[in-house]
Amino acid sequence: MPAKLCSVCGQNEASVNCAVCSVPLCTTCLKEVRILAVSPGTTHKGVTTSTLRPAETIKKVCPKCMKEVDFL
Repeated sequence: MPAKLCSVCGQNEASVNCAVCSVPLCTTCLKEVRILAVSPGTTHKGVTTSTLRPAETIKKVCPKCMKEVDFL
């Protein structure tokens, strides 16, 4: 079975899929979006208070979704 190629550059082997549109991405074309949680249960004055729920979520997306999708 051949390895999947990145759908953005078409040259490197894909390691992850876009969280929005599910296209295969290599580590070079991958963009990370960090979304901070703003609920009172996760942070207090910028410090994480809950060890069960992280204060930020990291989404791995393609460059197209990075431009077009509103993550907030």
